[in-house]
Amino acid sequence: MTLHVDNARLLEELELFLVATPENRAHFDLQPFGLQPARDGIIDPLRREASSFLDLLSALDAATFGPEGMPMPRWVFYDAAELPGGIVGLGKRADALPRKVAEHLQIPTGYAGLVPLSMYVAIPTLTPGTWVGHNLCSLRDLSADDALRGIGRLTKAVALKVFNARRQIGVTQWNSRALRLHARMGPLRLLTAWTPAHTYPASLTYEVTVDDRALRHLAGEPGNALPSPPPERWVDGEDNGALEALQARIEAGEHLWVTGLPELLPAGRQRIPIARLPRP
Repeated sequence: MTLHVDNARLLEELELFLVATPENRAHFDLQPFGLQPARDGIIDPLRREASSFLDLLSALDAATFGPEGMPMPRWVFYDAAELPGGIVGLGKRADALPRKVAEHLQIPTGYAGLVPLSMYVAIPTLTPGTWVGHNLCSLRDLSADDALRGIGRLTKAVALKVFNARRQIGVTQWNSRALRLHARMGPLRLLTAWTPAHTYPASLTYEVTVDDRALRHLAGEPGNALPSPPPERWVDGEDNGALEALQARIEAGEHLWVTGLPELLPAGRQRIPIARLPRP
């Protein structure tokens, strides 16, 4: 069934790509929502000819996560994503890109192929159908207009469809704007609220059920609103004491959920709706 999104330019002007081994691709949906990969959009990381495109993926990651101090080493791309899982994203031809974007990604002179503008990296778990979302990024902020509005959530939705995911686990920081995007999939059950095992303890680990309705809503398809249970309380993303208290409740056996979209607060903070709900 065809996918419709509120920013139609994304599907009209961008092309789909997938980085995965042939063995992994055999388990994927290579026509997610009826979308076709670009003619050169199936990238095999086991082949030398993939190097130019993989260089651009590294540049995209560095452009988005480098300023935050969390760029991904090239070996992590290969060992933790390209071999066990996959990378899905949307791109555009090099000669159709604004100069600012081309310079930001350091596109080599003479390169005329597909350039990644977004990517979602996911890793399968031992539980069939359960994937860990490892990395989501895009060049939305470099867009001079609204051409890339919604590219992040569309990329994640299409990627999870490619992977045939039925459940997704993710990690993000409480004050990250990405949490708003992830919460568009519906209520997020908290596996952790305070995570000392992570470099940034003020991180949450969540799980969410994946189905077509959730993916279409995430992608930005009009008319696919999801139910949003009322919150019992709101938590400030910078209130470490409150986050540790939530963690204590989780470890005591309570099922706590992020039940809606975070609300922005002054000085770059946000507050997040939390409720105790039955586990499905």
